Amino acid sequence: MDDRKKQLRDIIAAKSFSKGGDFKLASGQSSGFYFDMKPTVMDPEGARLAAELILEAVAGEDLDCVGGMAVGAVPIVAAVAMASSGTDRPLPGFLVRKEIKERGTEKQVEGNMLEGGKVLIVEDVTTTGGSSMQAIDAVQREGNGTVPIVVTIVDRLQGAEDNFREKGIRMISLLTKDDFTD
Repeated sequence: MDDRKKQLRDIIAAKSFSKGGDFKLASGQSSGFYFDMKPTVMDPEGARLAAELILEAVAGEDLDCVGGMAVGAVPIVAAVAMASSGTDRPLPGFLVRKEIKERGTEKQVEGNMLEGGKVLIVEDVTTTGGSSMQAIDAVQREGNGTVPIVVTIVDRLQGAEDNFREKGIRMISLLTKDDFTD
């Protein structure tokens, strides 16, 4: 594990990782450990490290924009979009609402998604991949986009990678639960 990944892991361990409880997950499952990634992805160093590592993980990929589900992915999208500024491949960001907005433009996808573009979806924590699948469905429906890659900061190793693979989508994890629970 390189130094920046270790730094990110240490920030997550200090600010975002809890164990010894009975935590209900977005997937509906229960767990004895939990990642609340908001303190990490809103920490200046945590956001910088996550963005740099995500951009390195997709270096050389043909991507047009970056997005993810509100609320968890929003700070990650913002950090990645900002970190990509000035590179040879800037990635504008967007968010996907859980439900279609019932006023104004009545969109579910807000921001800078390129119509028909190749989209990077980012996630803070992945269990089965359900949240990212919702974002992917919205991208395909509203923007006619394709999603070749999902990058998650932490994979709980509970089926997400297989679920994405079945849809022809590659998943990249910066860290896994094993980096915290061993």
